[in-house]
Amino acid sequence: MRADRLALCFFVSSTLGACDGAAFTPTAADTIVEATGASDAPFHDPSRALDGVQGAGHGAGSLDVYSIDYGTHLVLGWAGRRVVDGPGAELVVFENPFTFGDGRTFMDPTIVEVSIDGASWVAFPHDYLAQDETLYSSDADDWVGFAGVTPVLLHDETNPVDPFDAAAAGGDAFDIATLPTEGLGGRVREEGFAFVRLSAAADHVNPDTGDRYPRDPVANGPDIDGVIARHLVDE
Repeated sequence: MRADRLALCFFVSSTLGACDGAAFTPTAADTIVEATGASDAPFHDPSRALDGVQGAGHGAGSLDVYSIDYGTHLVLGWAGRRVVDGPGAELVVFENPFTFGDGRTFMDPTIVEVSIDGASWVAFPHDYLAQDETLYSSDADDWVGFAGVTPVLLHDETNPVDPFDAAAAGGDAFDIATLPTEGLGGRVREEGFAFVRLSAAADHVNPDTGDRYPRDPVANGPDIDGVIARHLVDE
């Protein structure tokens, strides 16, 4: 479905009702495509990334999570549907960071990539802004465009707010419109994506230094509570 047709769909939906099977309400990822670190060990059941968000607030991390160990990744999807560009952010990733001390955050910065076919991937733009990029910073503001840096306030049972209301729900939001205009990014901007892949920033090379992104020495990888999208269309 091309961008001009999608734009028409959003306009018609806002005035006359839904069109083309578009889902404008937030929808949690419902399919585990790949979980390379899945096991019987605690917090390694990937279904925990699909069973609803249970955020624990600013000062604690949820325990209803799937842990992505270093060197592994998690790929999720929405059965039979794609996420397409629309007004505002299309995707929110809920990990389990929490604040402590004076303006510090315990976090596992996470790189978010999307794909049309599950084979080729493009990452949402991200940049590490610490004064010394070879050292880990616990200041969440230094991790721009990463998931896993904003505490989760949304809780499906006790705080069922709009997941795309950042102030009320927390989590880290991503907008297709920020992807590169060339190559696969351009295709995703036009066609949408079917899959999202999450992996630790520490497994990726920082182009500013040529080395992997630093990590908190006591961290052990991202813990995914849930992933929610909007602006979905049927395949």
